[in-house]
Amino acid sequence: MFLNSWLIVSSLFLCKADQAKPYFGSDTTFFSKYKQMLVNIREQKISPDSARSEFKYVMGKLREVYPNHSDLDSNIVFPLTRSNLAAVGGKGNGFYARKFNLFDFTVTGSHPAHDIFIYDPDQDCRDNRKKEYVNIVSVGNGVVIAVEQGWSVNSKFKGGNYVWVYDILTGGLWYYAHLREVVVNVGQILEPGNKIGQVGRTGFSAMNPRSDTHLHLMHLKLNDNLLPKAHNYYPWLKKAQFISKSTEANLGNRLDVN
Repeated sequence: MFLNSWLIVSSLFLCKADQAKPYFGSDTTFFSKYKQMLVNIREQKISPDSARSEFKYVMGKLREVYPNHSDLDSNIVFPLTRSNLAAVGGKGNGFYARKFNLFDFTVTGSHPAHDIFIYDPDQDCRDNRKKEYVNIVSVGNGVVIAVEQGWSVNSKFKGGNYVWVYDILTGGLWYYAHLREVVVNVGQILEPGNKIGQVGRTGFSAMNPRSDTHLHLMHLKLNDNLLPKAHNYYPWLKKAQFISKSTEANLGNRLDVN
């Protein structure tokens, strides 16, 4: 059964896509095209309507591969090792998503996420209490669909180094931002507790001295039309499992899209 599932997934992501669909139509891979959509939104090279259409097509394909979803509010892992709920900014009150629009980069004034902090007064990305970098882990089961790991101080991109993960169980998306380093690759399948990277200060605002070192973590739910809505997942964090050590993702458990 696993082999059959793998073949279905491989055939989906390795083949050229339907030319009639708005998102595909070139020789580049599924995941590369999704990343390019994100870049085009950021650089305002695509209209919000076109971006919305492309996003829906991508999510539709992922739903075909992973059709079973549940609205779990437990059974997730806290996203930082050797950390706990006290690290969440504002005691969970930092989430506000009234103006959130994934497809229009000009829309500002929202914070559709929670910031999860480490104690780093000297801003070297090490937790001063632990004297070490802090690992970021996958909160659940998912597949990595986009990665940025080439951010530089000359970039004005706010997210810095990031990882987007499609949540296989809930059918939503996780966005991990400001990472110091990224250790996963596009197409890699993750389990709860697998290391994604390390907490950092990458990003136009995150590198500012007035910003405390943190992970910016957003979760998006998809409605019946496969459009995203920012989800306040703080109640999930209250029930999350706190772990002291991360695990390494199985390198063989991935979708080869190259």
